[in-house]
Amino acid sequence: MEPETKHPTEQEPAAPAPACERITVKITEETLFDFFLYHAYSKFNGFLQNLLGFAVIFMGIWSFVTGRTGVPGMLLYIVIGTAFLGYTPFLLRRRAKEAMKEDPYAQPMEITFDEEKGITVEQADSARLYPWTEVRRAAVTPKTIAVYVGDEQALIIPKWDFGDRFASCYQIIARGLRSSRVPKDANKGS
Repeated sequence: MEPETKHPTEQEPAAPAPACERITVKITEETLFDFFLYHAYSKFNGFLQNLLGFAVIFMGIWSFVTGRTGVPGMLLYIVIGTAFLGYTPFLLRRRAKEAMKEDPYAQPMEITFDEEKGITVEQADSARLYPWTEVRRAAVTPKTIAVYVGDEQALIIPKWDFGDRFASCYQIIARGLRSSRVPKDANKGS
């Protein structure tokens, strides 16, 4: 059989251009608080703190029901348990309010998601490219997408700032994370 030849006027279809999306991000106190809550409660310490708070409340009610304490004792347990449960959100709310006074959060930033290069953040007079090899992971909270670019550093992006480009940006992030995890010589040697 003869190999198939192409007519000289036929052209190869052009490769699709790499995906690239640009959004403007404005952090609010509420989105920062949402991220701080996620960060605190997604770790084992946050789980233990909640468990301890509920255990103290349960012990107060149990002690009252079994007759080991009266109403004042039960109320004391409930107040202490509630303090355990409310302490972290209270502190994180204050931390978000204070953080909003700092430059990185007070000014809007332009974020470009480029499938080949990575994520570029422009704010005021500075720009920083985070290649996909530096991006550790992405996390979704109820109000934000957090893209971790270091062990304790994340780009916090409110979901509403994506507008109608949420799906395309999220796909670029997912493909970028996936491509940075594939060894460079994975296709060699077979």
